[in-house]
Amino acid sequence: MRSIFLILFSSLLIFSGCGSKNKTEAAEFFERGNYHFKKREYERASELFSEALEKVPDFADAFNNRGLCFEKMGQLEKASADYLKAVELDDSFSQAKLNLAASFVHLGKPNKSEDLFKSLEKTYADSSQFYDYRGQYYLQKNNPDAAISDFQRSVSLRGPQAETLTNLGYAFYQKREFDEAINSFNKALKIDEDFPYALNNLSAALAQKGEWKEALKYSEKATNENPGQLNFLNTHVLNLIENGELEKAIQYHQSTEKLSPKDPYQLRNKAVIEMKSENLLEATAILSGIEETNPEVEYLYYYLGLATQESTEACQYFKRGAALGDRRSQKAFSTCGN
Repeated sequence: MRSIFLILFSSLLIFSGCGSKNKTEAAEFFERGNYHFKKREYERASELFSEALEKVPDFADAFNNRGLCFEKMGQLEKASADYLKAVELDDSFSQAKLNLAASFVHLGKPNKSEDLFKSLEKTYADSSQFYDYRGQYYLQKNNPDAAISDFQRSVSLRGPQAETLTNLGYAFYQKREFDEAINSFNKALKIDEDFPYALNNLSAALAQKGEWKEALKYSEKATNENPGQLNFLNTHVLNLIENGELEKAIQYHQSTEKLSPKDPYQLRNKAVIEMKSENLLEATAILSGIEETNPEVEYLYYYLGLATQESTEACQYFKRGAALGDRRSQKAFSTCGN
């Protein structure tokens, strides 16, 4: 849910298999790459690190720093491959290991990072960056308690940061502790009032409490800050629907459908639009398809219950949603049999 912030290390680790001229030229390319990286000229920096690697192919720091450039340019697979190469060349290169672990988390491959985090725990016992990264790992492993502990440790080491507080709020969200989540998101927004992830997540937490009007205010801000972000758009579409702004919702939904035709949250919103348009059979078919592949989608069983016209079946859907902690399903299920 957040971009990974990585630190540039400029130490030179040049191996003895290359001539002194190549070493000198590689060092020059490396330092020039660092200079352009600091100026946020990532493409140029990556080219210079590549030049360094042509001179000294086993230059671990150049692989690590080129990986940083790829990370900044959104080329995550290439970044991860460079971090891995740096670690293979120098098993003691702790920062490259941390970058590699973080890249696996960012790529949605948390299992690959587990051993790396374990090996680095003592080295980075006082590093807020380490706890931020491992906290994200725990979020992906659906271990919010461990994530909360790590994010709180990060805050104690470095002070409150918007990204850390947003991740902390998301961990509380995973636990369905929405008041704590809202508190963390609001703290993040006091630091950076335009931080889009905090805006989006605050909107989602408010919606969970049924505060749809307030939720819409924040999802609108989030989409304005980052209009091409699918998750933000999906949140905003549902808020528009629940606030009775169906025409606007349809317009935004068309954008999400183009961005990702098979995204389950986009499909859920499509089903709700169909339901609001009284196309209940179409809505039920879409929602049933989501249930087969992504039963964790929020509000899925609540909307399935609303879409079905058979009361016993509807109550079964509400019951499933209630078991997942969906408050609207819980409320609907409480009326079953009455």
